[in-house]
Amino acid sequence: MPNLVGRALNGVAPDPQQVPPAARWTGPLHAVAEGPGRAAREASEQVPGLCGQWVEIVAVEDVPDDTGLCQACQYSS
Repeated sequence: MPNLVGRALNGVAPDPQQVPPAARWTGPLHAVAEGPGRAAREASEQVPGLCGQWVEIVAVEDVPDDTGLCQACQYSS
């Protein structure tokens, strides 16, 4: 069961120190499996979401309240 979320990056990943989180991401949230997601978060790497989209793990406080989960991740089994 996924319990982490990620967001797709806007093009090439910029230096996180120079660009605020919200400016780096695009589109809806994507569900990420726990094992690969936790490893990717610790290594600051991208990981595929359940739908196959490569994403960066995001902190809950960096996600706007009205951001939804992509349809493929929401209804994957």
